[in-house]
Amino acid sequence: MSLALTFTIPTLRSIKTRAISDPAQYDVEINTARGMGKPMTTRPPSRTDGVTRGEVIEAQNFWAKSIVDISESFLTGGDYVGLAGERAGQLYGYDHSNVLFKPTKASHQQFRPTASDAMSYFVGHDAVIDGFKEDQGFAINAKKGFSKVVFKNHQIECHNEVAHAMGTYEFTCATTGEISEVEYTFGYKRNDDGNVRICLHHSSIPYATSHAKPVESRVKRKIVFDPAQADPEANQRHRVATASW
Repeated sequence: MSLALTFTIPTLRSIKTRAISDPAQYDVEINTARGMGKPMTTRPPSRTDGVTRGEVIEAQNFWAKSIVDISESFLTGGDYVGLAGERAGQLYGYDHSNVLFKPTKASHQQFRPTASDAMSYFVGHDAVIDGFKEDQGFAINAKKGFSKVVFKNHQIECHNEVAHAMGTYEFTCATTGEISEVEYTFGYKRNDDGNVRICLHHSSIPYATSHAKPVESRVKRKIVFDPAQADPEANQRHRVATASW
């Protein structure tokens, strides 16, 4: 898959980093041993070709590798921001279509509709001008780095020019070795240049609940009628106002 587009990166700040070497890098064997990847066709893909399961796996492997490469660049004092911009342009379709991006750790700016918004999330607010204060740099694991990323697909569904994947991925901290599991839904779309890029990315931390007592025994509910429910007129006004989005 030919991937050459680069994000337009906002003005950057110079960030001093501490060089740390971690030999446990991207685990090719684990990510490719899932047995679902297939080499791409020898002819250049057409924008009318449907997205295949193999291309989804290829895009996931490249995403995982990119996170680890960006972390390694940061931890060894490299140009991790430039690398992040390059890889993001190859992975995400911001310059080709709308991208629905809801990052895992975003509460104040939950949705990131622009490339600049995404860059703030991936490299941190202190590495870009006008970054969001809540962003600590997911791709560099808040300056601890990631040494391994492994996708575990629950299901992949291909629908012609778009494919969806849902499952969990595991991130290994390069500093502590701790493994974190996150849930994801990705959408992949073939763009006008024939390349497959992410058009939907939603991540969330798994819901946790106490197992001390069954939920039913801990929560008492009382049915209360509230007439201020769905407002058809307000919803219609919202649909009209957002029809051009």
